[in-house]
Amino acid sequence: MNNLKTLVILIILGAAVILLGASVFTVRETEQALVLELGKWKQTVKEPGLHFKTPFFENVVYFDKRILLLDTPELIVITRDQKRIIVDAFTEFRVEDPLKVYQAVRNVSGAESRLSTILNSNLRKVFGQQLFKTALSGERKTLRAAISNSVRDEAEALGIKVVDVRIKRTDLPAENSKPIFDSMIAEREQVAQEIRARGREMAIRIKSKAERDRTVLLAEAERDAQKLRGEGDAKAAKIFADAYNQDAEFYAFYRSLRAYRTAFKNKNTTMVLSPGGDFFKYFRDMKGKKSK
Repeated sequence: MNNLKTLVILIILGAAVILLGASVFTVRETEQALVLELGKWKQTVKEPGLHFKTPFFENVVYFDKRILLLDTPELIVITRDQKRIIVDAFTEFRVEDPLKVYQAVRNVSGAESRLSTILNSNLRKVFGQQLFKTALSGERKTLRAAISNSVRDEAEALGIKVVDVRIKRTDLPAENSKPIFDSMIAEREQVAQEIRARGREMAIRIKSKAERDRTVLLAEAERDAQKLRGEGDAKAAKIFADAYNQDAEFYAFYRSLRAYRTAFKNKNTTMVLSPGGDFFKYFRDMKGKKSK
């Protein structure tokens, strides 16, 4: 009899433990929960701690309330001028209304799948409105804002708050890279040739002006030099004339001495002259004075 009572007590205690375990649930600080009664929403719990529910009739679905990262695969989009580019993007989001998320996609995995579809759709739409050069340029701020606004509006209906959308990379498909790069190189080469041509033209103009200025400067310098030479020659002639007028005999003697110095400067010089010529006039005069 005692054994039967003990068994009953143990069964009652076990049932109580099971009943108590089925009646409580814990919500962590990083979580939020939906309490469902026979599959229908009863309450949303966002406060962390220990909470109670009706056992066996109510169940709990948990959702992370932290900011989550969704990194989507690379996507090939077509620009407005029918060029293909690769876009690699990711988004940061948070479950804002877990009830809406549950009703629309059941859980976070479903939310990520739906959000990935929304993001890819808006990437195609926004980049499809851009020209190829704009899509590949570094001006991503405007594109990112347009994509973020579109994704945010659609995700809000699912109970998801999109915190940010980032574009990691925009690039060309491998099969399109070479012809486009070749075209860009050819375009840059054409621009470089035009710049070089303008540079050569400017160089010719600069050189022509420098040569013209040089010719003018040399002509002016030669003119001034000729003028100075003329003035110098005139002054020299005047000085010589004044000296000659003061003593013509001495001046003639001085000129002859200068001529002797020049003629006999080189000791090996051989001259054949008539002794009676005017060149040796003062030698003859000196000889006559010595004989007297």
